[in-house]
Amino acid sequence: MQRLKAGVISLLRKLGVLKRAYAAYETLQSWRSPERRRSDDGLSVPPPRLLVAVAGTPNVEWFLESGRRGADSIAEAAERNGRPLASLSSLLDFGCGCGRVVRHWQDLELAAHGSDYNGKLIEWCRRHLPFGTFTTNALVPPLPYDDDTFDLVYALSVFTHLTEELQLPWMDELRRVLAPGGLLLVTTHGDAYLDELTASEREQFWRGELVVRRDDMVGTNLCASFHPEEYVRGTLSRGLDLLELIPRGAKGNPHQDLVVLRRP
Repeated sequence: MQRLKAGVISLLRKLGVLKRAYAAYETLQSWRSPERRRSDDGLSVPPPRLLVAVAGTPNVEWFLESGRRGADSIAEAAERNGRPLASLSSLLDFGCGCGRVVRHWQDLELAAHGSDYNGKLIEWCRRHLPFGTFTTNALVPPLPYDDDTFDLVYALSVFTHLTEELQLPWMDELRRVLAPGGLLLVTTHGDAYLDELTASEREQFWRGELVVRRDDMVGTNLCASFHPEEYVRGTLSRGLDLLELIPRGAKGNPHQDLVVLRRP
């Protein structure tokens, strides 16, 4: 099934209609689910078209549950590494989408910020998540924040969709806005995704090289990056202290690895 899916995507790409086909797929997916106005936490629920854009499914329960798991994973990692959320004054959700994770911080006494490349998602957050501050970022740095602004920055399923030419500048930028001693959490496609790679891609992965698919689709979920541990340790984490690299440790993004870093 995975090979069939990859073959269809490859054909659509060769025909030059992949982006349009994917947009049509997202629209069709959003029609399959009735709109739900509010969740048990008292906050609004995004419409199906936005749910599909960030979670790949219009299923509200999965959107809320995966966001809760992601929030729990972040809180647990911060606690393990000496920076419990209650001790923080500010955090940034880089690639926040329509608030899948950041919505779970509404009861914390800290400044919650979110940033995303998709202006429609940010517009929804601004209207429906009043406890947070949200901004749209470009595909390339910088962010509109001062140096040393945040105690915690996390990017869930963001670097999994960027080319190396964008990943490294963004890692430098997130390090810039992170306060000394602050934590940076990112998720990656690691060994759990080996079965999805072609033979040549696996060889590249085993050599410790970043594998990127559909680099011309960067900025969308169609671009996919796969990070071997050697690459994470030697390249992605440059300038930061690598505290943890947990295979499949990103609870809200099943099968993705969790990387916990600290700014010296």
